[in-house]
Amino acid sequence: MLKHLFASVNYSGMGISGAFRLFALTAALVSLAGCGYEPLLARGRGTNVQAELSQIRIQPIPDRSGQLLSQRLGELMSTQRSNGADQYTLQVQLREPRQVLALRRDDVISRGSYSISAQFTLRDNAGGRLTGGTTFFATDYEITNSEFATRVSLDNARERLIDMVGSDIVRQLADHFKDTTAPRR
Repeated sequence: MLKHLFASVNYSGMGISGAFRLFALTAALVSLAGCGYEPLLARGRGTNVQAELSQIRIQPIPDRSGQLLSQRLGELMSTQRSNGADQYTLQVQLREPRQVLALRRDDVISRGSYSISAQFTLRDNAGGRLTGGTTFFATDYEITNSEFATRVSLDNARERLIDMVGSDIVRQLADHFKDTTAPRR
């Protein structure tokens, strides 16, 4: 297959630097194939992180942002819902500070800062703490003369941050399960 790939490349106008780049790219791809890289949520080697994530019950998180985060976490963790009882409980506390970033010359606010920090704890059914962590993301949004446009801008910023916070929480939980369920060598 590689023979056909390289046969279709026109080397005549490539020069030394182009040939070197092609060689470096090929060497990088070949070395990556043998380095032992394994995706975090992949199955295999006795570790099924996705199955562990699907056994987490998310406790209700207050307010609209909490509802959105809970929904996002459920989407990320539950590709296959376990039939049995949940083995873990996830508690999340959100904070959403906002502040003024920019004023126009006429002292009208034109940009705002919006951030979300989440502190989470994973517990087993006996109530024992298994792991926990924090995550923080911030962005800014446009404040205009139109209340509707400002609201849409803020909602868009919230959705982006909720997605990032949810992904980071799941990544940290997956790291925990990968470390605790990996076979010992």
